[in-house]
Amino acid sequence: MIKDRGTIKWAAMMMPEHLDFLKEYKQDVTDKPRELAEWELEELQQTMDHAYRQQLDVKLDVWTAGKTTQWTGIIKAITTTELILETLLKTKTIPIQSIQSARLEADYYD
Repeated sequence: MIKDRGTIKWAAMMMPEHLDFLKEYKQDVTDKPRELAEWELEELQQTMDHAYRQQLDVKLDVWTAGKTTQWTGIIKAITTTELILETLLKTKTIPIQSIQSARLEADYYD
């Protein structure tokens, strides 16, 4: 089997300007959270409201410091700017705009 080095072999044929541009592009892409579509925002809101009203466990994907982290717990309060999530170990305050997705934990056990 031929050992392929992937994209490394193409770097020798690129101009230094191209490599700099690719590094800047990769940095820009990883610094910004994914933009959610309108239907995704509505689904996110419905899931969080349902989890809050029923006091169900919810798993949130949250964008912080250039990466996505997951938090699981029960939503204790929702304001216009933040969400208060009670996990097993602590209570976490999460900005609403940094939430990328929400899933009910009960769905995984059905």
